Amino acid sequence: MKQVSFRISDAEFEHLKQFCEITERNQSDVLRQLIRKLAVSGALNPIDTLGVSMYPDADSSSTARGL
Repeated sequence: MKQVSFRISDAEFEHLKQFCEITERNQSDVLRQLIRKLAVSGALNPIDTLGVSMYPDADSSSTARGL
């Protein structure tokens, strides 16, 4: 597993923190789900092209929590 770090503003951090509290999820889970939803116009989602999930530890219930 790889680790990523990046800088965000204080306002962005507070927004993420509040979102995590409301949805009862940790920051890593929220950010992983956002990355999984990234798409490029005209390109299929990597999950669709592989025919199997490239994210075997994905929590399917997370999509039901509003992300």
